[in-house]
Amino acid sequence: MTEEKKQQAIKLLKQGLETVQEREYTEIAEVPTEDDERFEVKYSFVHDGIEGIFTVVGRSSEVQAENEEEEIKISLLSEFADDSLHYDSATAKDQVDNDLINVEEYLHRHINEG
Repeated sequence: MTEEKKQQAIKLLKQGLETVQEREYTEIAEVPTEDDERFEVKYSFVHDGIEGIFTVVGRSSEVQAENEEEEIKISLLSEFADDSLHYDSATAKDQVDNDLINVEEYLHRHINEG
């Protein structure tokens, strides 16, 4: 994935999380990575009075599209620190993971345009 596509994916991630109305997400910082096929961004969130911090890990791969052109596919995962206050809240983690599934779909609709 080119640096331009990586920055586009991070921008789309932020836009996608901003559309979630049940929780509030705030970008903290991009985490530098050496891997061209990976990006990481730290976020904070508020869910049912629980505040927490997690890292979104994005991994890209190229897949063959129906029109036989290569398309970028990005998988989004959440990583929570073991020592954080919200670590024991399975509900919060599940909600974040569900939100990331929706953001992943949003990202795929837009990352391969143009």
